[in-house]
Amino acid sequence: YLQCLEKVHSDTVTDDCSLFEQAGCRVELTPGDYENYKITTPEDLRGEKKMRIGHGYDVHQLVEGRKLILGGVEIPFEKGLLGHSDADVLTHAIAEAILGALSLGDLGSFFPDSDPKYKDISSLILLAEVYRMMDEQGYQIGNIDSLVMIEEPKLAKYKTLMQKNIADVLHCNLNQVCIKATRGERLGFVGRKEGVMAQAVVLLEEKETIHYAKL
Repeated sequence: YLQCLEKVHSDTVTDDCSLFEQAGCRVELTPGDYENYKITTPEDLRGEKKMRIGHGYDVHQLVEGRKLILGGVEIPFEKGLLGHSDADVLTHAIAEAILGALSLGDLGSFFPDSDPKYKDISSLILLAEVYRMMDEQGYQIGNIDSLVMIEEPKLAKYKTLMQKNIADVLHCNLNQVCIKATRGERLGFVGRKEGVMAQAVVLLEEKETIHYAKL
C-alpha cells in the first residue's frame, strides 16, 4: 500500500481502487450489496436513515404485600416492587431509554408519582404513551438490549412473554427486543434481595417517508 502511494500523486487518488489502478496494479470487481454503502464524502450520507441511541436505568425496592411485575408479566413471588405505579423496573428502563434517545428527559417528568391517576397503573400503558411520542417524532425501534438484575426468582420461563408484551406495545418484532437476567451473587442490594434493578439501551431509527406523486 505504501509503495503504491510513493508511485502516484496523492491529490489524484480518490479511493484505494484508484490508488492501485494508478500504480499499475490489477483491480478485480466482486459482487456486492447496495446496503453496504461506502462513505467517502458528506454527500454519501444524504438520504440515509437517522439513528439515535438512549440509555435507561431504574431500581425499585422489594417489599411484602406487592405484586412482582416485570415486562408486564406478573411473576409469582413472596415480595413485589414498591412504587407509585406497578413499579415494573424493566418497562421503566426501556421507556427511559426511548425518552433519552429522543432528548425528552426522564419518565417522571411525564408521569409524576404525585399524580393520583398513575397510582398502580400498568407500566405498559406508560410505555404505550412513550411509543406515541416516539412515533410523532418519526422514529421506530431498531433494537432494544435490556438487563434485569434480580436475585430471585429466576426469569427464564417468563422472558418470552415479557418480550412479546414489550414488542406489541412498541410495534416491533420479537427479535428486536432482548431481555437478559442476572443475579447479584449475594452482593449489594440485589444480592441481599432488597431490590431489583434494570438497564436498557435502545437504538431508534428514522421511519421511512413515502412520497406520493401529485396527479
